[in-house]
Amino acid sequence: MDLLDPSIEHYVLHEKTWKFGGGEIYNPQGEQVGIMRRKLLSMRAEIHLLNVDETPLCIINKKLMSARPIYDVKTPTGELIGRGKKPLIAFRGSIDMYDPDENMIYKAQGGVTKWNFRITHPKDKNMIYAEIKKGDKWRDVFAPAFNFKDRYVIHILDRNAPRLMLLAYAIIIDNVYHDK
Repeated sequence: MDLLDPSIEHYVLHEKTWKFGGGEIYNPQGEQVGIMRRKLLSMRAEIHLLNVDETPLCIINKKLMSARPIYDVKTPTGELIGRGKKPLIAFRGSIDMYDPDENMIYKAQGGVTKWNFRITHPKDKNMIYAEIKKGDKWRDVFAPAFNFKDRYVIHILDRNAPRLMLLAYAIIIDNVYHDK
């Protein structure tokens, strides 16, 4: 099954211990449908999103010179297709997603704990594209010293929303708020 198969409504992103942002992506039946592969010695926190057969889908990397966290989403050939930015001032968890022309296309709003996020239209918060939930949030509270991996569940609510951008969005949120 392809990672971007439109029949998949839920994804589970499972970071593996000591892979520092890499791991597997599963469908609700527990079948692996994708791979996150992080370049270990990269100041840009470069992550490749791949199908199970290791066909590259996109590259996510951090901009080095910025006053706030900014992550670029690029095609395997290096063409910019999106950019995630943390607002300069945000009281709750928030990341905005822009297209290559700097038009805001999505807004991810989380709670104070930054465990759960809703991805909405930037001007209409009632238009929800997806929800991202941290699956192992209580481990962060009770055993932070053993916090070696994260698990996120992405529920796609709008079947027409581009899955690649929503998956990249979840990885960006994890990098900004949980992979410090």
